[in-house]
Amino acid sequence: MKGLLYRWVLLTASVAGAALIANALSLAFVLHVNTPREVAELFVGSAVLALANATLGRILKATALPLRCLTFGLFSFVINGFILLLVAKLDFGFTIESANPLAEWIAAIVGSILITLIHSALRSIVPDP
Repeated sequence: MKGLLYRWVLLTASVAGAALIANALSLAFVLHVNTPREVAELFVGSAVLALANATLGRILKATALPLRCLTFGLFSFVINGFILLLVAKLDFGFTIESANPLAEWIAAIVGSILITLIHSALRSIVPDP
């Protein structure tokens, strides 16, 4: 149970860090944490993101296996960006909204890459409980 809570907090910190970096890069990935309720929503959003990635993400990655092989795994970035964009549309503490749909996709793909990088860096810095 401690391990699950540990990974959940690290994922939430990774989403927040990725949103801040993406916002600094003028991407459409925006974090909403002005009140304690919004912080709680961010925790729920990161749990929904993890659940969506564990279920829908696995199904999409298995279905798109030939395409992933043709692109040497780079299509996984598109799948991860799609999952992030899908969860961001639910508005749980973070959103990806732009007038340009291509800007949303770019923000989602860059955001998913940033979440992965920050999460792996945090897991290497902070020891497991």
